[in-house]
Amino acid sequence: MRKWKMIRSKRAMMGLEAAIILIAFVIVAGTFSFMVITQGLFATERGKTVVQEGLQQTSTPLCVDGSVLLKSTGSGVTAIMIPLRAYGVRYVAMAKDQTAVTLKVGNNAWSNIYEGVNQTLSASATFDDLVIDATEDRARLFIKNTNGDNALDSNEKGYLIIKLSTEASARDHVVVEIKPERAAPLTVDFYVPESLQTGWITVSG
Repeated sequence: MRKWKMIRSKRAMMGLEAAIILIAFVIVAGTFSFMVITQGLFATERGKTVVQEGLQQTSTPLCVDGSVLLKSTGSGVTAIMIPLRAYGVRYVAMAKDQTAVTLKVGNNAWSNIYEGVNQTLSASATFDDLVIDATEDRARLFIKNTNGDNALDSNEKGYLIIKLSTEASARDHVVVEIKPERAAPLTVDFYVPESLQTGWITVSG
C-alpha cells in the first residue's frame, strides 16, 4: 500500500512537471509569435512608408494652373509669370530653403533663382505690380488668398514671377524647373514667340 502511494506520488510529480513544462512552452511560443507578428507589422508599415516616399519623390505636387504669360516690350521679354496650384496634396512647402527654381534662357542658365514667398500680395494687385515687387534675375512666389504661411495650400493659387535683367529674344528656348523639397520637379518648357506684341502675351509649351 505504501509502495502504491509512492508510485502515485511520483506520477503526480511527473504530471505536475509536465504541466509546468507545457505552460512554459506555451508562454515562450506565445512570446515568440507576438515578436514575429510585431516585426511583420513593423516591416509592412516600413514598406508602405518607403513606397509612399518613393512615389512622392517620383511625382510632383505642383501643376501649372492656367496659361504661362510673358511680359513683352515688343522686341523682347522682361518677365515670366507661371500660375501654380498644389496638386493631390493639402499643401506644398514653398519656403526659400525648401524649394529651388532653376532657369535657362537661350544659352544662359541660373542654378537657383528662388527668393521665396512674398507675403504682401494685395487683392487688387496686377501682374505689373508683381513684377515691380520682384528682383531682377530672381523668382518670387505670390500667393492669392494666402493664410500667411510659406506654403501653397490646395485652396490657394500661386503666381511665380521671374524678372529678367536682359530681355529674352524671339525664338529663345526657356526652361524653368521648380523643385520642391523631396519631390519631383515641375518643368515648364517653351519658346519665346517669334511675333511679340507689347504687354502680356500667352505662350504654349
